[in-house]
Amino acid sequence: MGTARKFNQVLHSELDVHAAWMPVTNTFALGDYGVISDGVFVKMGNIAEYGVTFAPATGAPTKLRFRSDGTRVTRFLAGAEVPNIPQVDLEASIRIEFSTKDSFYIDAPVLTVQSMEDVARVGAALRKAEGWRRKYRVVFSTYAGQGCTIISSREANSAFELSATADVLHLLELGKAQGGITLSGERAAGLEVIGASGVVGLRLFKLRLFTGSTDVLRADSTDDQVEFDTGVDLEDDV
Repeated sequence: MGTARKFNQVLHSELDVHAAWMPVTNTFALGDYGVISDGVFVKMGNIAEYGVTFAPATGAPTKLRFRSDGTRVTRFLAGAEVPNIPQVDLEASIRIEFSTKDSFYIDAPVLTVQSMEDVARVGAALRKAEGWRRKYRVVFSTYAGQGCTIISSREANSAFELSATADVLHLLELGKAQGGITLSGERAAGLEVIGASGVVGLRLFKLRLFTGSTDVLRADSTDDQVEFDTGVDLEDDV
């Protein structure tokens, strides 16, 4: 299984969202549309191209801290193992050991959620838009992480180490680090994001084939739907 598909599985199990791939280093925004390819969303454009607008809203922040089974995390201060890294000016490190390949260490201390408030109205407008295709999926919610650290293993029995002064690593675990961190590893990582901010997850909808009403797509299956009442009498497709 590829890194992208595995990351999508992780976000589904933890947040019930689709992966924004690549995580953090992307330009996804509300209203983007596209298709699912190889298990992940591929952006093609934005619904603004069809003259469709929406009302954005910001939800309560959440967080994501995930370690794959068999992952061991050890912290060191001045060469000695410690339970937590204090905010002091001493050399420190965080060692991450993966026992299996395609394992993940994900630390997103702050996730900000932005969503469309009027999904049903947007769906009804797209239904009438010339050139709109049923296969398109639309981003109606984004999960943006602040100061995210995401590391994955290409191979089993891999180990990686984040090194910096303790005060920098302390801020990293709070999602506030802004650089000065070195990542080293015995083997190449499949994914390396260190203290960066950006979109991590997406929620998507599409239009039903026959009714044109909006279906929220679960991350584990594009056929698992939740229907919104558009309040508009739409003809069924035949």
